[in-house]
Amino acid sequence: MRTHTVYKAFSQQDETEYIDDFSTLIKDSYSAPLPQDLAATCKNQNQVTVSTTKSITSSMLSSDLQIFCGTDTICIISNGFTVTMNSNLNVAALIVSGSLIWNDVSQSSNNQWLCAGYIAVDGGQFDMNLISKQGYIYIKNNGLKHPTVYTRAFAALNTGKIYVSGRSLARTWSLLANKATYGMNSISLLHKPEDMGWRVSDRIVIAPTATSSSGNAEDYTIGGFEDNNTIKLLNKDGTSTGFISSYFRSETVFTGANMSALMQAEVINLARNIIITGDDFQHVNCVNDVANGRPPDHMQADHCSCWKNIHRSKCTLGLHTAAVGPGSVLSLQYTRIEKCGQRGILGKYCVHLHLVRKCPDCKIIGNAFEYGHQRGTAIHGTHLTTVENNVYNDIRGATIYIEDGNEMYNRIFHNVAICPWAKSGEKRGCTIPGTDNGQADGTLNQAGLWGLSFTNYAIGNRFANNYNGMLYQEQGFGRGRGHVNGLECPSFQQMGRLEGNTFHGCGRFGTYVLATVFPKRTDRSIDKNGLPTLTTCQEWTANGEDNGLPSTFMHNIDYDNVFVGQYGAGDLQYRYHTSINNNNLIYWKETKNFQDGCSAHIADSFYDSGNLALPGGHGAFILENMIFNNRVHFESSHHCRVGVTGVLCMPTYVFVNMKWTGVVPDDSSLLKWGPNNGAMFTLGPDDEQNLNGNKLFPAGFNSIVNPFWSYLSALDNGTSCFSSNDVATLLGQDSSSFAKKYNGGAIFCKRPVRRLEIFSYNQNSGNHENMQLELWQFGNRISSVALNFFQIGDKKQGYSATVIPGLDHQYRLSMTDGGNVSPDWIIEFSDPIFGNRWKRDEIDLVVAGRNCPYPVHSQHDRRYIWSGNNYLKVKGRGACTSFPDMSPVNCKSQPKLTNVEHCPDQCPNGCRNGYCDCATGECLCNPGFSGVNCSIDTCGAAGCVNGNCAAQYLGRDLPVTNKPCVCIDGWYGDRCDTTTPPLPVLDPSPMCFNGCYYYTDTSIGGGQIQTIQTSDPTACCAACNRNAACNAWVFSAYQCYLKTGTQLVQKTGVTSGIKCSTGANSSTIAPATVASSTTVAPSTVRPSVTTNCDGKCKGKYPYGCNASLQTGYCNAGGGCTYSINTNPSWCCFKGC
Repeated sequence: MRTHTVYKAFSQQDETEYIDDFSTLIKDSYSAPLPQDLAATCKNQNQVTVSTTKSITSSMLSSDLQIFCGTDTICIISNGFTVTMNSNLNVAALIVSGSLIWNDVSQSSNNQWLCAGYIAVDGGQFDMNLISKQGYIYIKNNGLKHPTVYTRAFAALNTGKIYVSGRSLARTWSLLANKATYGMNSISLLHKPEDMGWRVSDRIVIAPTATSSSGNAEDYTIGGFEDNNTIKLLNKDGTSTGFISSYFRSETVFTGANMSALMQAEVINLARNIIITGDDFQHVNCVNDVANGRPPDHMQADHCSCWKNIHRSKCTLGLHTAAVGPGSVLSLQYTRIEKCGQRGILGKYCVHLHLVRKCPDCKIIGNAFEYGHQRGTAIHGTHLTTVENNVYNDIRGATIYIEDGNEMYNRIFHNVAICPWAKSGEKRGCTIPGTDNGQADGTLNQAGLWGLSFTNYAIGNRFANNYNGMLYQEQGFGRGRGHVNGLECPSFQQMGRLEGNTFHGCGRFGTYVLATVFPKRTDRSIDKNGLPTLTTCQEWTANGEDNGLPSTFMHNIDYDNVFVGQYGAGDLQYRYHTSINNNNLIYWKETKNFQDGCSAHIADSFYDSGNLALPGGHGAFILENMIFNNRVHFESSHHCRVGVTGVLCMPTYVFVNMKWTGVVPDDSSLLKWGPNNGAMFTLGPDDEQNLNGNKLFPAGFNSIVNPFWSYLSALDNGTSCFSSNDVATLLGQDSSSFAKKYNGGAIFCKRPVRRLEIFSYNQNSGNHENMQLELWQFGNRISSVALNFFQIGDKKQGYSATVIPGLDHQYRLSMTDGGNVSPDWIIEFSDPIFGNRWKRDEIDLVVAGRNCPYPVHSQHDRRYIWSGNNYLKVKGRGACTSFPDMSPVNCKSQPKLTNVEHCPDQCPNGCRNGYCDCATGECLCNPGFSGVNCSIDTCGAAGCVNGNCAAQYLGRDLPVTNKPCVCIDGWYGDRCDTTTPPLPVLDPSPMCFNGCYYYTDTSIGGGQIQTIQTSDPTACCAACNRNAACNAWVFSAYQCYLKTGTQLVQKTGVTSGIKCSTGANSSTIAPATVASSTTVAPSTVRPSVTTNCDGKCKGKYPYGCNASLQTGYCNAGGGCTYSINTNPSWCCFKGC
């Protein structure tokens, strides 16, 4: 077997591999070409041998300043004086304590540049504003080091202010309106490129749309514009026609009211007229400051400090930009920042807003970040900044980084961050070793958005092909980090707005909240620099009520990731969430009942094709108004009893108004049972009749429990609960096959089920007693069940049972020998949400040694029992005690959860089409609105009748002019106002591109020659062309299968190809004749198609089938075949 290398991404310790492979890592990284005179004068001119310092004593032009300072001088623009940039300026370093002015009027030539080893705006002001001309800020690697901002810096300090603004673009990015595939030389976008301000010769990048960080981006030059928002492509050098050499997806799905999944490749524009650039990256040796352990932060920020534990022996230096300290400002708008970041040196990033505190003037807007080695934009100890409409490409480490944990109300709006490299390819994704945070930057958890502070706004961003899309991480930083280490309680922080973001193609998580996040009510505020009084970080109020602060993530979209979700999180809701084709549609280990006593954990959401890894407690996990589509699987008590995860592994999963659509194969597994015979699935009280049934709950049944709880079958003379064998017989299905759907079997009940849990103390696996639960009805004991001791960690120990509420039967609980239950132990029955939202649950419960009231009900005492990561601090609480019931809650009078803070006093006049930013008293626009007073209604302009506006979370005010609406199934047209489907649009004929015809979602039948490991389909094509016996190939999951046959077979997620013959970097339409006796070239004569299969097959043309093949047949069951079929149950829709 021939092996092609599949690489591993960099961990924090992998510096040696990074240095050794550096030339490979950067060989395709892009930096903008420089004017000849700039390159000749400044580029890689090495160290300054002698430098002097000169200060000006009068205002002057830059041409005079050049004469005054020369090239080897640290030149100081003194306070009170101004330099006007009328010419190029090359100095050893520049300190601005006065002011520097640079604009179209002052600049005398079309291209002008400023070169320096560092530019320190020390108490002064740097104003640069170019609209029609080109400007360059070039940071040299000449060895000079400023005492505060250090080497190769462009930074503001001591209340210094930097304002740099280039030619604005109406949009810096758009989405593909139609898919782009192998051999194409043009693409179409949602927005009109000319209206966005894009120009011929601009450089663009198309984001990967492969799954699990396995794709590579492609970059091109704009060669021209055509109708339908079409861009003609040139190669990235602009010297010849550009051909697409991969597959880029463009698909939209209506997932609910105001919910649309725009599963379309991002296309970003990286050309700007102001370029902040500098000398190439340089590896420098470290200094042995400490013998072992982590060097202190002040050393890591000052120079390259060795860190033996992570094998750091060198650092990799580019330029960096920053604002340092209170009162300083860094505002960069519509610039290009490249060759930035200093790997291994703390605080040296492409942009770093460092301990500025309040900085509403810090605006990082519309920039293009590219070719960075240690993070893109870092917000550190700073509040109220704006990071908006930026595009990021080829940034190693975290793209947007919120650093210490005290940052608040920063606005991170409508940015696009692309990792252009496959994680297992030679570029190792966007990971980087040797930084101070291996979680955020390395193979553990590299993220598009990494945050330790959760109280910020992240709205309408898109993150593609990163290892994690976003990561809010409390784990490892439980008291903050850096300057606020020991002063924060991140686990309890109020959630800001995480809304309308799209995370796709991630090798680990899309949305990700790591460790224990249970928001609480604290006194944290901007006026206190984001720091709480630690005594307010409490799980409970003074009287033991839950101190939680419910919050919600809204309208986010996750697709083609491995995981979505978090470890332990409570009072956190996913609302209007779309999760499609993720291995785990949601991933959740532990949670709790909501503090408000009413809210669902996941609500109004759409989950399609994947597994739900559901938490192992605590309490009732509510899934409300959910649509499950296609093949969905429910894994109960995920990760329960792995380490200390889970809460007795006995959660209650409650489905309120559940719908299940799409196609589910008859042999699909539906659920998996967890440990402790735990977990129960039940319908909400309003849905319990279940007359029609669904794919999980057979008609007439409303609960499903582990077969261990067969004791319930005795209830009501055996008419309420049944074994899976009994239900299979009732449904006329094979009992063995039916049981497999339910992980080997289940008990199905026509009555609701609830949890009964008993938390014990001071027992362990070697020293404990078991319990027994008896079921009595009609005055007789009708069944019983042994409750085995179960333990997770130290405190989470005890017993649990599945019970059926109601007063027509009785439960009797005792130790196995009939002995009394300890008065210290806590008993919980059901959950308060049932009484708050519907009708309280009641049971007749007798406990040996206790005086239980009649009835025991779901609203009993819960104080001090469970509020997140701190639990079971008291003894003898709960049911069957003298403590008062919980305070009543009327859920009907409570509004649904929102992510908007309520502060009417801050915006007394209200906000039309917007909401009040409680931090500033400013009205911010609702999604789809923009402009002064939020008066521009982009979605209203789209006029969608039976569908959603595509522009809702795309930001800005430019309308979508190509496919502006996402239609409800069965509606068509630009406004979704017709039921007449458009004529089918055939896929373009496959192109013979670099030696192969490429087919997506297609496999190849026929003989298999060889299997090799390789990185992408183009490498598979090359391997086939090297093998004379190979006629075709199939690529899937880094495996390339070389074939002799050429029969095309539909298979989702697979790319295949048939060998053809053209030169390298060429593309031709497939010929209309048979290429050889074994290799069939697709015809350029387009086969006839028909829509006459409407009503005979599922949906509309192409009926869920692959329309790119020459022949296609479908049937009513959702099947597809691609060879001639005379069976009357099959309908021909193509090539008839």
